[in-house]
Formats: sequence, structure tokens, C-alpha cells
Amino acid sequence: MTARPGAALGRLYRAAPAVQDSVLAVALSLPDLFLFSDFALPNVGLADRLFTVGYAVLGYAALAARRRAPRAVFGYLWAHALGGELLTAAGVFDYSPTLALLAALYTVAALRSARLSALALASVTVPVALSVRAALADVPAAERLTSLIGVACFYGMLNLEVWAVGRGVRAGRAAAARDRLALARAQDATLAERARTARELHDIVANAVTVMVLQAGGARHVLRADPDRVEHALDQIESSGKTAVAELRHMLLVLRTDGERLAAEGSSFGLADLDPLLNGARQAGLRARLEVTGAPAVLARSVDLTAYRLVQEALTNAAKHAGPGAATVVRLDWSRADGRLRVEVADDGRGTPTAARSELSTGHGLIGLRERVAVCGGTFDAGPTREGGFRVAAALPAEEHFRQEAAS
Repeated sequence: MTARPGAALGRLYRAAPAVQDSVLAVALSLPDLFLFSDFALPNVGLADRLFTVGYAVLGYAALAARRRAPRAVFGYLWAHALGGELLTAAGVFDYSPTLALLAALYTVAALRSARLSALALASVTVPVALSVRAALADVPAAERLTSLIGVACFYGMLNLEVWAVGRGVRAGRAAAARDRLALARAQDATLAERARTARELHDIVANAVTVMVLQAGGARHVLRADPDRVEHALDQIESSGKTAVAELRHMLLVLRTDGERLAAEGSSFGLADLDPLLNGARQAGLRARLEVTGAPAVLARSVDLTAYRLVQEALTNAAKHAGPGAATVVRLDWSRADGRLRVEVADDGRGTPTAARSELSTGHGLIGLRERVAVCGGTFDAGPTREGGFRVAAALPAEEHFRQEAAS
């Protein structure tokens, strides 16, 4: 089925600004010739009419580029209007180009700065004054003052209104652009908050549940052979569950009360809480140890929480994938050379992987860590090691706190 010719022309008109401006030029040239020249008078010869039309075409052709080069088109049409007035005063023809210059003035007002559009408005007083003079040429002296006031008000108000409409259109477009920008920022903020909430939920729930499942699985294997170990595992499961519920309660409270992010982070965990985290990893079967290099400093809350979450997620992954028995080392390097804290968690991959490791994986842990580290202005790296294990590392900014420590 072929498209109708009218529909195709309509699509071309909407898609091509130059086509729209060409149509505008034709639409304005006709009333301009009939209202502001002697083109339609019966006593005008064919040669004079053709000369007037030709001069009009020289001006209106420029409107096809008015949106691409509004300042240049306005300057050209200003000169065109001035030339028409001077030729009229010289008796060559009787034509005061008006509507094309109005279209150019509107375009400058709508697309250019307030200063440039004000200059354009002021400049049109020159051809307007000549138009007023031409309009009063045949007016009797007794009626000249009244006619002068009327004609001057007509041309002045016409140009001023066109200029004001252009400025209003520009203001409307600017307001719409600000609204779109504000909406985009709000959407970005919403997506960022959703991502942050997803990271928190993953770190709180997924890690706690993973540890509890691993501990429960270990307890099942020694249910009859070692009741004391089972009881200890149940204590650890209970402790992990209470910790997760407490974090969830605090997170929900912050979300419901529109609390500040720092307030949420201030009551969350940090590197000072690594000992319980390492003990939980050992209860899950990992042979975990901590290595610290350099003198620790007090971190920003967001950085401190990020470092803790990185260790938490890496230990959970080691427990799931490397399995109980894997040797895992947590390294904290407080390097003063570049003002960054380096956090690294690596396992040797030589444990006994749990059969449920694929079911325990959400697939978002490392993605969330990368996002956390990026928000803090750090760098993140994760991947397998040559020995067959896995390594998660980050360099987090801490130079501000090093400077504070040195100043004290």
C-alpha cells in the first residue's frame, strides 16, 4: 500500500525546517506585496510590477535560512527593507518591505540573547521611520500630525509585539528545557536511590542469609556426631538473623523518615566491626585472617561503610564458591604515598564448595560493590588469581583524613 501524496508532503514539511520557512516566505510575501506596495494598483505597469516582485523575492528568499542563521538573515532583511524605502523615496517604485523583517525580528528574539534581540528591535526604527515618512508623503499638511501619530503607533506596536512574542517563545522554551532537565535529574536521582537501596538490601539480606544457610548446612552434617557444634552453629545463625533484622529496621526507618544518607551510614558498620565479620566467616568454615599495614586513620562514614561491605561481600563469596576450608586473607593497606586505603580480600580456592552455591548467588554482589566504590571516588578490581582462587580489591580515598591526622 503506497502512501498518499498529501501525507508524504506533510511529513516532509514537519521534518524539514527549511521547507517550513520557505512556505512561510511565500505566505508572507503575498500580503506584503498587496498591503505595503503599489503592486495591486490598476495604474501600475507590468514592468514596475515585475520589478517590485523581483525585489520582494530577493528579500523573502533569505527566510529559508532564518533558523540556521537568524542574525545574518535579520541583517540582510534589515538592509533589504532599508533599500526598499530608499528606492521608494527615489521614485523607483512604491514598496515598503515589512513582513519579512518582522519574521526576522521574531526569529532573533526567539533564538538569540536578550541583548542581541534588543539591539535588533532598536535597529528596526530606521526602516520604520522611513516607512512612516513614505506613508505620510501624500497626506495633507492639516492631517499630517494625526496621521504621523497613527502610523508611527501602528509600526511601533507591530514591531514591539512581534519582538515580545519572540521573547515569550524563548522564555517558554527555556522553561521547558529547565523542566526537562529537572525531570531527568529527578529520574536519575530516583534510579540512583533505587540502586543504593538494592545494594543495601543485598548486603544486609543476601549476605546474612548466605551465612545462615552455610552454617545450617554444616550443622546438618554433624547433627548427631557433634551436638555442641550444632548448638554453636544455631547460636551463630540466630546472631546473624538478629543483626540482619536490626539493619533492616534501621534502613526502613531512614527510608520512611527521609533521613540523610550520612545519618544512615553513621549507625551502620565500618572497619571497626571486622572482628565479628571474620568470626562469622570462620564459623562458616573459612580459614580467614586479617593483615593490616600502616597506621589506620578515621575514614569518612561512606568510605568506612564501603570498605566494610567489600570485605563482607568478598568473604560471603569465598564461603559460597571456594567453600569451607579455603584460606582467605583480608588485607588493609593504609598507604600514605597516594592517600588511599587499599582493601583486598583473596582466597586460595581450595575449600569444599557447597552444592547450593549457585542457588545462593544473586548475581548482583560484585556489581553493587563496583557501584559503591565508584560513588566514593575509588577504584575497584575483581577476578580470579593465578593460584585458582579469587580476589576482590579496592582503593578508597582517604587523603583528607591523612591530612587531618598530620595537622593534629
